[in-house]
Amino acid sequence: MIINNNISALNTYRQMGVNQGAGAKAMEKLSSGLRINRAGDDAAGLAISEKMRAQVRGLDQASRNSQDGISMIQTAEGALQETHNILQRMRELATQAANDTNVEVDRNEIQKEMNQLSSEINRIGNTTEFNTQSLLKGDGKANLESTGVASVAGTMGSGTTGSTTHTQATQTINAATAQTGTTLNGTSLKVTLNGQDLTVNFVEDTSLTGTDNIAVDTDNATANSITVKVKGQITGSGTDSDHALGGAIRTALTNMINKNDALSGNYVISGADDAVTITAQTEALGGKLDGAKGNIAATADVAAITTGGAASVGTSTYVQATHEMDFSSITSKADAEGLVGKGFSVDGVQYEFYNANDGAYTGEAKGINISAAIEATADWDNAVASAVAGQVKGDGFTAAVDSVNAHEVVFTATAQGAEGNGSVTFADGGVKKDFTAKFQIGANQGQSMQINIADMRSNALGITGKKADEEIGVENAKYTATTNVTNGTDDNNVEYALDVSSHESAAAAVKVINNAIETVSAQRSNLGAFQNRLEHTISNLNNASENLTAAESRIRDVDMAKEVMEMTRANILGQASQAMLAQANQKPQAVLQLLG
Repeated sequence: MIINNNISALNTYRQMGVNQGAGAKAMEKLSSGLRINRAGDDAAGLAISEKMRAQVRGLDQASRNSQDGISMIQTAEGALQETHNILQRMRELATQAANDTNVEVDRNEIQKEMNQLSSEINRIGNTTEFNTQSLLKGDGKANLESTGVASVAGTMGSGTTGSTTHTQATQTINAATAQTGTTLNGTSLKVTLNGQDLTVNFVEDTSLTGTDNIAVDTDNATANSITVKVKGQITGSGTDSDHALGGAIRTALTNMINKNDALSGNYVISGADDAVTITAQTEALGGKLDGAKGNIAATADVAAITTGGAASVGTSTYVQATHEMDFSSITSKADAEGLVGKGFSVDGVQYEFYNANDGAYTGEAKGINISAAIEATADWDNAVASAVAGQVKGDGFTAAVDSVNAHEVVFTATAQGAEGNGSVTFADGGVKKDFTAKFQIGANQGQSMQINIADMRSNALGITGKKADEEIGVENAKYTATTNVTNGTDDNNVEYALDVSSHESAAAAVKVINNAIETVSAQRSNLGAFQNRLEHTISNLNNASENLTAAESRIRDVDMAKEVMEMTRANILGQASQAMLAQANQKPQAVLQLLG
């Protein structure tokens, strides 16, 4: 027996401390409702649950963001609803003005209401805001628009242009660039330009297979000019009627058009070896051939070779061996941000130009005339560049035609069998801006949705202009001679209204207003689609938040029943240890009996 150290008492005391600690932790968890109150409770669980908590709060905020987005969309859409109502009234007025039962004074009164309604559309566009942000003014990122593009068929005498001819496709290579890469070998001419090889096969006029060898002495001379003609045939389906190469193709082209009963008999195909012209007959003037996609497989025939001294520099004209074209859908390939839209269309085929370097531009829209008798090798690239250069000031402006090679396109006009000049007008597309808003619809970076709302004021819709008597893309439609439309926020007249002073201009105004109605309808439809999308987004976010909260709760929250059980056990053990500590403290007293 020992008295200096009461081991039983020490052990009981230690156990009592453990039980008291367990009871204290159980009471802490029960009082907070959390299983993890500090990192020491569950280090890994704390890290995981905090990440989940951040995600849940992000999802909840994203849901609120989406609801705010819906409110913004509803504000814009509600304003456009009234714009729609105004445009419907303007269309009704234009239809009324087009009736010749109205005299000049009647149309003047109608014009007054048209002016006021145009001003009101401007007011709606300039004053519609959400949280101080203008929604319908187009304040935001630049967006390429090709609006206001004139579609000109060209008038010759009493007739209208009925055909478009694409001449023999040629391209010029500077011999100085390719002098060491140009070889004449047997039945082929090989030209290397910018790392790309072009091989032209020499064939007879009556055959598509090469048999003849062309020998040229190049020891002391350089081939200055090698002119190549095209022979070949068209393969494909549809009515590929806008591109023709050589008289040998005429039969195949006729067969393709004749497959379309609706077009058969309305168009006459004629031409020599250098070009084929598709001409609409009198009753088919104003008609349009659909441009279907097809392949033109052609081989080349050397027409002439001239040589000069070894130091001379000339050009080589060649034709690509295969052309693939598609006129059914011609659009600009320009990037939409910060670009300037320029364009024109002929017989319903639209061509567009763009500023590749985002340079500013000023100037008036101009027109150029292209003669029907223009030669097959006309440099269309230069003609386009010259016309655009007359309108544009600034560096880096380039012209581009999204079709086959630009220089292949030559427009011819035929009116009742007589040749004449067709007018191709370049209309100023201008820079359009959209109001851009990005909604953060997720808990993480990059989980956003962007909505664009175009300028919905009168000028952007085409129902007012910036110039007096300015003609619009719709035939006979024009603006008034004096400013009579305000911006809606003051009394200053700054724009010209649609003119309804005659039957022709009023009838054309109906078409212009129809286009405006379609523009507003498209914008409202787009807004409605975004609203529906956001409603689905909210539902998904709420579902994700609910399930993630449940997962986080299983890690962080305490199981109350289990913890009450633990607390009860700790309390009982604490009381027992106190009782045993009293007993242990009495054990050393037995030594006194031995000493007594």
